[in-house]
Amino acid sequence: MSRTYEIGKLINRLRVLLNALARYVAFPFRLIHRLFHTLLQLYSRRRQYLHTHKDGRLERVAGSVQPILPLSNCSQLQLLPVSGTAANSLASLLPVHTPATTSANHGQQLLPAAPFLQCQSELRPFTPSMVKRYNKDATIKREVKPVNIPAGKRDYFDAEDSGDWCACVHPEGALYFHDTVRGIYTDSYMRDERRRSSTTSSIDKLLTLMTCGLQLRSGVIELVVELTRNHHHGMVCRYYFVDHPNRLLFWLHEIPTARIFDGVLGVEKWSHIKYAIQHQYWQHCELYPSDKLPGPQLLKELKEVVLYANAEIITTDLSLSPFDDDELSRIPDLIDRLEDVDEADQGAHYICVIVRFMRYFSRAQFFNFCGLPEARLNADQPLFVKEKKSKLLVAFSWAVNVALFDAPRLHMQELRRVWVDRSINSPRWKNFNSKLSSEWSGITMYSTVMVAVDVSFLAVPFVNIQDAHSVTVISTYISLFCIVGSLVASLFLTRQNRMYGQESADTAVIFLARVTGSVFGTKSLATVHGLPYAMLLWGMVYFIIAFSYQVFMSTPIITLATTGSACGIVALFTLWLVSAARDFHILPWLQVQFGVFKDKCKCRVLNRIRCGPRPR
Repeated sequence: MSRTYEIGKLINRLRVLLNALARYVAFPFRLIHRLFHTLLQLYSRRRQYLHTHKDGRLERVAGSVQPILPLSNCSQLQLLPVSGTAANSLASLLPVHTPATTSANHGQQLLPAAPFLQCQSELRPFTPSMVKRYNKDATIKREVKPVNIPAGKRDYFDAEDSGDWCACVHPEGALYFHDTVRGIYTDSYMRDERRRSSTTSSIDKLLTLMTCGLQLRSGVIELVVELTRNHHHGMVCRYYFVDHPNRLLFWLHEIPTARIFDGVLGVEKWSHIKYAIQHQYWQHCELYPSDKLPGPQLLKELKEVVLYANAEIITTDLSLSPFDDDELSRIPDLIDRLEDVDEADQGAHYICVIVRFMRYFSRAQFFNFCGLPEARLNADQPLFVKEKKSKLLVAFSWAVNVALFDAPRLHMQELRRVWVDRSINSPRWKNFNSKLSSEWSGITMYSTVMVAVDVSFLAVPFVNIQDAHSVTVISTYISLFCIVGSLVASLFLTRQNRMYGQESADTAVIFLARVTGSVFGTKSLATVHGLPYAMLLWGMVYFIIAFSYQVFMSTPIITLATTGSACGIVALFTLWLVSAARDFHILPWLQVQFGVFKDKCKCRVLNRIRCGPRPR
């Protein structure tokens, strides 16, 4: 009977506890949830973000990954079809940081090898960054097919006929076809007769639309076509023309610029758009290297660009170069080796190396608004007008910053040097991740030590025999929870940093765009980065409270006076060092405040003298 009574009593106490928790804990959480939900709704009405589409191809130049911008959903310019001669010639290249291009295939797929019906294909303009070479579907089956090599076999050429198309192999290994007479390239498989016939009919249709006296000529005006299917399985012939003398592309139809701009906002000038088109031109030259390109001239231009980039990165830490100092020091070695190559031996490999670097620097010019009054001249210089934030968000951010010991503000300063106008500067991104890894590794070590200190303090007999409701025990428990939270956060962020660190800056852009696309922007990510440090300090603060309470509440007066004086001196010097590290000096501040107070008192005395004594 007694046991049943005790169980019932325990159940009643649990019920009372749950009711109290539901009443006093659930309400604040419900209020915070409603507040954030309202803020998100207000923010979503003002701005909307689109996710960045990744290309199947990764940049592989000297281990450097270019800055990438997420796509914007705002209206974009339409590039008009060419009329007359092509646009302006190439301007001088400047050493600036560049992004990796994104692919936009609009759901289209390359035609399979199976035969298809002969029908009229739709003509649609596209760009070299949309060529579906690096993300084709796998078609090879895992089957063992025994093949016997005949005796005396000496020629290893495929027997399929490709007509007037010449099969070429890219230095990376990709197969493409080239019409050497008319200067036409394609990634479509031209050894399939029906596919070749459809491609030929589409090319003829394009040539009939050409006006203004333009004619295809290898090395001058060239054409790239690609057969695909749209969402309705209709045949589509995508194309673009290449103007080699002017180093530009042009089309016979209007083309949207959303994929060409890669999400860069504020693009209005045609002279600015030219750099984006030139980047596409260099990518075409890399996809389809031609011996008609002036290799020595391009090598000379590249040498000048790299030379200036080396000088800039040595003399300033605000360089816009897409490569760091170590990578730039190795590029001249490649250039010297290319200069030693004879003109007769300058093949596809030679051209691909040059145009790949040219593509990096050309893309950088577009991202940094080269040639405009608003051009970016420093790596951490923002170009867009800052949006005004509500006072509620500013107050909330300030409160969080104070509660986390100013850690979010410091991380915010570092993040603004890397994540500028929603783009990543590659060299700075690498240094930023190295600093974060070092900081979190140190915090992990300190957290491990503090866990051992808290557990050892709880094992002290004078602390162990105390009531569980004492200040010493409660503060030690809270300190232990904070330290463990700091340890877990450090390990998680270190793992996250390896995923989105130096080896994958292209995926880091998508991660940063998703995290900083909230109401709080980059402050949310800075707050997350500062959590391990803040929780470690809170753990130390609560441990000091527990230890101080244990010392000052159970010691004689003489011991209390001695330890209190020592504790006060240590606290004074600690606060002094912290204020000096935060660039806040208390003595000059007090002098300024005393001077202001002295001036006010002087003004009051002078006013009384001028006005005379007050009448009674």
